[in-house]
Amino acid sequence: MTTYDVIVFREDELWVADIVDLGVTDMLHFTELDAQVRDYVSGMTDVEPDSFELRWHYRAGDDEVTEPIQELSKVEAALAELTARHDALRREIIARMSAAGISQRAIGDVLGLSHQRVNQLAKAS
Repeated sequence: MTTYDVIVFREDELWVADIVDLGVTDMLHFTELDAQVRDYVSGMTDVEPDSFELRWHYRAGDDEVTEPIQELSKVEAALAELTARHDALRREIIARMSAAGISQRAIGDVLGLSHQRVNQLAKAS
């Protein structure tokens, strides 16, 4: 699979993506980088956007900030997974304790929530 190196930096209020040996594109929002660069490379090479890899390099002036940006992305993904698991466990506890006849106030005590919040979560399940 072909891999393209992409150097990203800020210039004139835009995020600039320099696709090494292919060209340059820019966008307003950092979150648009992957889709926009894939679209650009796909158009320039006449291949599907998911048929190649992108290797990102992020620069802030002369400072290479690739490593902390990539680490943040990994941490955010892990946090999202943990948050989903946390929410699922909370819903399970509320459902099972409610089914056992335990009051929402007591369930809130277990979960560190107000009985009103337990009620909201119980209704949302």
